Amino acid sequence: MQETESVENYLKTIWDLETRTGRAITGDLARCLEVAPASVTGMLKRLSTRGLIKYRPYQGATLAAEGRRTAVRVVRRHRLIETFLVEVMQVPAGLVHDEAERWEHVISDDMAERMDVLLGRPLVDPHGAVIPRDEDPEPGAGS
Repeated sequence: MQETESVENYLKTIWDLETRTGRAITGDLARCLEVAPASVTGMLKRLSTRGLIKYRPYQGATLAAEGRRTAVRVVRRHRLIETFLVEVMQVPAGLVHDEAERWEHVISDDMAERMDVLLGRPLVDPHGAVIPRDEDPEPGAGS
């Protein structure tokens, strides 16, 4: 199922926080996503109801299997796009993050795979972050 941009951003951010701290706490999510804590709480409840995360009030959230698959797919796209922009389009690395934030939600899995092949299946993005494989849904460093 194709998720909304907002859902993808939440899952990606939970993935990143879970990688660094073991779970995503409401306040940390609110800071990262630049939204109110009450908005985060509402979204966490919806994501939990859909089975994308495991959420306990005041304890934080962790990704369920389907949420992890979606998060990894978005992180993978983001990092491949950054690499494509630097390597193929010669965009300076310092300028690619915001563009990748926009593209990661609209390219298809097929286009991401084509980018991966064209780039020679890189292991890391221009910033040194590991590009996760779809078949390896364990968290990696940063986004």
